[in-house]
Amino acid sequence: MSNLMSSSPTTDAIMQVKQSLLTNAKRAYEIRLQTGNGGNLSGRIPGTDLIIIKASGCSFDKCRADNLITVTLDGEQVDGDGLPSQELATHLAIYKQRPDAQGIFHSHSPWAIAYANFNDTIPTVTLHAKSKLGRIPVLRLSGETTQANLPVIKALLTADRNLCVFVQDRHGIFSFASSIELARYNAELVEETAQIAWSMALVERVASNRKRDA
Repeated sequence: MSNLMSSSPTTDAIMQVKQSLLTNAKRAYEIRLQTGNGGNLSGRIPGTDLIIIKASGCSFDKCRADNLITVTLDGEQVDGDGLPSQELATHLAIYKQRPDAQGIFHSHSPWAIAYANFNDTIPTVTLHAKSKLGRIPVLRLSGETTQANLPVIKALLTADRNLCVFVQDRHGIFSFASSIELARYNAELVEETAQIAWSMALVERVASNRKRDA
């Protein structure tokens, strides 16, 4: 069971988290990091074991303060209309393993998913990505949020305490950081890095074929 603080969070604290989620959801939708009604994001209310997460089936561009869902670390819904994201179990697993995480961002980003389909890691081919992200492992899991996935995610986070992102095969990026804004920045960087890696691999293949056929 989660160990909630005896004092309830202030209205200001709740609204600050919600506003940050709304700002970053809108940004992700505008730059097409996530389209349609997929993906999700969440934030921890500072000093509590309460998490605010996007509602299930709600597009990033349709998120509003009144349709975000508040839950405990045990998954008990305490506020908000509708149901929390189907990825709630994954978010809670990350928060439990990483108490430093204050925000989690997940998107079905096409370049990252495509690269992860053929590789066990996404290479940090730029100096910026290497310095900001370190390692980007690919997890091959069964479905989206089955309970069978949680021990694998827990083991990954336990083995590497510096990890800040991973990509789930055929599903997308999970990024977690000290703020939802930084988590979104890192997800953008993963997608950018995957696109560059794909482009570099393609150029290398073309050059190799030309050399072979010369």
